[in-house]
Amino acid sequence: MTEHPHSGKEERTARRPRSTTLDDIDRRIIAVLARDGRAQSTAIGEELGLSGNLVANRIRAMDAAGVMRVVAVADFRVHGYRMLARIRLKVSGRPPMEVAQALATREHVLSVHLTSGRYPVSCIYAFHNAREMIEAARDVSAGIAGVDDVDVELLNTVYRYVPAVGPLGA
Repeated sequence: MTEHPHSGKEERTARRPRSTTLDDIDRRIIAVLARDGRAQSTAIGEELGLSGNLVANRIRAMDAAGVMRVVAVADFRVHGYRMLARIRLKVSGRPPMEVAQALATREHVLSVHLTSGRYPVSCIYAFHNAREMIEAARDVSAGIAGVDDVDVELLNTVYRYVPAVGPLGA
């Protein structure tokens, strides 16, 4: 505790930001939140044998450190998407990172990746219909400088999709 220079009152020193390393308690809290993002701290504490205050403090600290965020995940179909595709881009004359950043601004792009191999930029794109997919492939090919070739793969069936783990703030 430190004394406030003008009031003579003591105030708590700000806590240092938490490490980005998760311990077993953090992982257990995250597992409960992944199952039920609306679970109350007291209920999580009861399930894990911890106090509700400890759970609430841990959640706040993980959120502040940027290692965890509770979000709602809706099914693709709720948004009217009927098709998913992986679009891979061959790049020349421009750094792949710049192409990836331009691609990330496009509507309906769910994720963008820098990859190795012939196509250094890849994305997952959602579409309402086949016409949108064709138009998007043309638009990416002609509308983003540095794109030399486009490869489109329709994702016929998604057997597993785990939205609970991913890069935050990307």
